[in-house]
Amino acid sequence: MSLSQRAGRWLAWLLLWACAHAQAHLMVAQKGTINLQGDGAYMVVSLPVSAFQGIDDDGDGAWSPQELGLHAAQIHIQLAQQLRLRGAQGPRPIEGVTLIPTPPDDKPNDPVTQLVVMARFVLAHPVALDALDPEKGLLFHAGLYGQQAAEKKLSITVTQGAHKQLLMLSPERPEQALFPSGFQVLMDYLHLGILHILMGWDHLLFLAVVLLGGGSWRQVLYLLSAFTVGHAVTLAWGLLGQVPFRLQWVEASIAATIVIMAGIDVALQRRQKTLSMLWRMVCVFGCALLHGLGLASSLLGMGLDPSHRLWSLLGFNLGVELGQCLVALAGAALWWLLVMRLNPLSQTRFRHLCLAVAMIVGTVWTIERLL
Repeated sequence: MSLSQRAGRWLAWLLLWACAHAQAHLMVAQKGTINLQGDGAYMVVSLPVSAFQGIDDDGDGAWSPQELGLHAAQIHIQLAQQLRLRGAQGPRPIEGVTLIPTPPDDKPNDPVTQLVVMARFVLAHPVALDALDPEKGLLFHAGLYGQQAAEKKLSITVTQGAHKQLLMLSPERPEQALFPSGFQVLMDYLHLGILHILMGWDHLLFLAVVLLGGGSWRQVLYLLSAFTVGHAVTLAWGLLGQVPFRLQWVEASIAATIVIMAGIDVALQRRQKTLSMLWRMVCVFGCALLHGLGLASSLLGMGLDPSHRLWSLLGFNLGVELGQCLVALAGAALWWLLVMRLNPLSQTRFRHLCLAVAMIVGTVWTIERLL
């Protein structure tokens, strides 16, 4: 290693050390940096102490000097297991791990609530600061999250020369690629969109209510498309201009759409009337506008790739649409297996029962979210 490379490495470590100590009471919790330079990826990150297992002996949510001294080796083991950088040639070795216990900003003599971690990952191939393209094929994994809601997010700023990337990590999405391609981002967010629909009970129940309205497969496809277009509009609006309403009201409104759609269907079916496809699409589209704001809130929490915004939005929307189609297919199969063998009167009663249950659940969710 040349003298200039050694000097560059020591300078990087000195800057990281100075930043960590200067920001011991200034570094925002659950934030960090990774700087790729030469043959190393230099990391500084602030983690909540509640993310570590078996360290807080007295269960007070903080670490005393005695607990730190007793469990220092265990802390290092958990850091090595849960903070990982992986490349095409496997996990990158971590070295020089330094721990800076950090008490609350306004109470410097209190027990530790945050742990600032400094470390260096050894890269397989040295990178240059003036590289035209950033390092490819690296994946960063973070599995240390606290007990509080604010401690379940981790934002990491990655830099390599003039290239910069913001990673938004969470327990649901603990690993992300460094400087991914547009196609990687598209596939990643497509997967997130599918998961969000399949794990979002309010979205699933709303789709079930729409499907209970009946219709041909083409009409169902039109309704699903109206839902996709509606939430895509407010999803993009919410992401580009932030969600303009309180999340509490958005989530309550989403639950209320279940009650509204189910109530309309019950009222019309009791009068032996049907809603025209045009007006049904209008209703679904209007409800989807509210669902889009909820999706925007979720995606903001997971993090939108700032360098691939278009691919992020496109992938997430495609994932939501694909998830809806999977739900529609599963619902159609279930309906055919369980209900189609019943006589028309029994089918109608079963549909009314399902819609009534949806109205009750939607009402409970609405009140719960308002409170």
